[in-house]
Amino acid sequence: MFTSYSSARVPPTKITAMGTENIICEDTEIQGGSIHFGGSNIVHPKSKIRNEAGGAIVFGNRNVIEEGAVIINWSSETLNIGSDNLFEVGCVFEGLGIGDGCVIEPKARILPGASLGDNCVVGAMCKTFERDVVPNDTVIFGGNNDRRIQTARSKEQEILHTKHIEYLKDVLKRSHPAKAGITQTIGVVS
Repeated sequence: MFTSYSSARVPPTKITAMGTENIICEDTEIQGGSIHFGGSNIVHPKSKIRNEAGGAIVFGNRNVIEEGAVIINWSSETLNIGSDNLFEVGCVFEGLGIGDGCVIEPKARILPGASLGDNCVVGAMCKTFERDVVPNDTVIFGGNNDRRIQTARSKEQEILHTKHIEYLKDVLKRSHPAKAGITQTIGVVS
């Protein structure tokens, strides 16, 4: 499904999280170098976040990484993941960066070197090209990975995403233990 990785060269993992509102489940695989979470991120069990070449991974706020989602940074550069993104079940993200408000649907794949702007949707089982620069408001859909432009994200979508996060916080706190060894910070991390 994606290029195999060698754990022999993976640097030690340092996970930091802003505040205490992040839910990072215990049986999540997080490895390699510096990984920083902004506020109110949800990382489901069985998801994988891998930093293979020593570059940091920096998450904004209110991202949801569902079961089986895989996020890999193959670069020595920082992988910036914006805010309000949804990585759905079984998707694979190997790109260079992603803006705000994007949805990566089940089994979708962002290939190495690709980047997504703001408010993009990559449909179920769709993929980008390698080194693809996907502009803001793009929807990739269908068996041929067709593209179209959508309207800006609505207030209703933002409200729904916020409610989704609040629901997941409640459910996951009750049903899955939190990952140990995460440094919680208050204030701005440079």
